[in-house]
Amino acid sequence: MVSYWYQNDGREEMNPQTFGRAYNTGRIAPVQCVKEDTLTDLNIKDTCFALVIVYEGVVHFQVRDTSFEAHAPCFLCFDEMESPKLIKKRSAKCDSVYFNPTFLNVNMTFSRVHSGSYAEVAMVHDFFLLKPFTDTARYVFPLLDESLNNLKRLFSLLERELREQPDWYWSCRSRSYFMEMMFLLERTYEVVGQSDPIGCAEKISNPHLKKAVAYIENNYHNAITLEDVMREAALSRSALTQLFKKELGMSPIEYVWHHRIVVAHKLLSFTNLPVKDIATRCGFKTVQHFSRKFEESYGANPTAFRNTAVSNRKKTFETT
Repeated sequence: MVSYWYQNDGREEMNPQTFGRAYNTGRIAPVQCVKEDTLTDLNIKDTCFALVIVYEGVVHFQVRDTSFEAHAPCFLCFDEMESPKLIKKRSAKCDSVYFNPTFLNVNMTFSRVHSGSYAEVAMVHDFFLLKPFTDTARYVFPLLDESLNNLKRLFSLLERELREQPDWYWSCRSRSYFMEMMFLLERTYEVVGQSDPIGCAEKISNPHLKKAVAYIENNYHNAITLEDVMREAALSRSALTQLFKKELGMSPIEYVWHHRIVVAHKLLSFTNLPVKDIATRCGFKTVQHFSRKFEESYGANPTAFRNTAVSNRKKTFETT
């Protein structure tokens, strides 16, 4: 369900809200998925961010005095300060997510995300930077071919979770799928040469390594073998291992575990999903194995880490 409100001039503007029904009745998640979006003017000013995923065709938008074309496959990213006007589209197939940043975390308000101190706050509390939305130098970001199927999968899971609301975890589970989409988007932002790289992205220059890393980051929820990564990178075992060690400081399989833990860290920090569900989502066969790997990286078991992360955020924002 999506709600709208009207300004005095009669323009319909989007205020994305998904309401809890059978479970968490009355709960409002500030997000709305639009499958096969027709992309009229995006009346989002002062209400929400917009993430448009263009799978096929071309869309032509104008923002303020700038017009631009977006050729599939790509992301279109707008914040609440913009009023994008659709000029034309050709054979376009798109899905969209309209959201308030507080969907990711209640502390990620418009004013805080746009503040000069947000990067520091984001680093301390592991918030998403949302630079693709707030960087007005560009609105279009290429969608990596290696990420296309995974992105479609995640959008489908997000849309279905919000629509069906199968249990008490529908809100945080939908947030978790959206967070995985944000991982892909922020990786794209890094790859096209923007600033504030995340993780190991700034070290990746070799095209074979980029393919290998993209494969891992889009398939970490599945079983991955060294042979799988070798095939994607089109390199021998020794060449691939040497490349990973040289540029990332770890072996290919070590990077698989590393990325799984990075995603798990985010899910523990910002959702209430059971630890068992997070372990499965991140490619671990048992909770025991997940807990051991997580504690090796962060010095605490998953439950203790989650409690500390939430407590630290409360302390920070109670005093600001």
